[in-house]
Amino acid sequence: MKIIVFAHPWKGSFNKAILDKVMEKLDETKEKYTVIDLNKDKFNPVMTEEELSLYSQGKSIDPLVEKYQEILKNTDELILVFPIWWMSMPAILKGFFDKVMTKGFAYESTQTGIKGVLTNIKMAKMITTATAPKFLLNITGFGITMKKANFGGIGIKKTKWIHYSFKAKGKDEDRKEFLEKVGKFVSK
Repeated sequence: MKIIVFAHPWKGSFNKAILDKVMEKLDETKEKYTVIDLNKDKFNPVMTEEELSLYSQGKSIDPLVEKYQEILKNTDELILVFPIWWMSMPAILKGFFDKVMTKGFAYESTQTGIKGVLTNIKMAKMITTATAPKFLLNITGFGITMKKANFGGIGIKKTKWIHYSFKAKGKDEDRKEFLEKVGKFVSK
């Protein structure tokens, strides 16, 4: 089963069009998937003092955290669809990693650091949008951070990433071409 984590608040956004294309392609190929729409779920990305006191025990008081963890236990592929704001992921997606990827669930502490334990997830795919081009995001370390720290830290070894940089001219045709690329990217 594939899990799509969607992190954009506006249903009229290009990110929503990307999400729709991902679901359309998975429906075409009759693949099972679940969408976690963080904004629609009203997920609170802020970790409270009480939540932090439970975090290292692998516990949470947020029912969405437990729901998302149950979903993630049964997936073999994670697909993230989100914009890049201020050279990083939206706060709601950062909170998803902060609160859902608890010790004992997503990783274990070792003498040399952490070891990811969500090894049932064989592949993570990111589909991002931003005004910044992908090469600039790579220079800032965004791609490495996602691959090595976020995904690697929870046990996902294989990652793929496609990115759409917003353009001022020819945007309708350009966006249409990118959506076609998304369809191929999801089917691989």
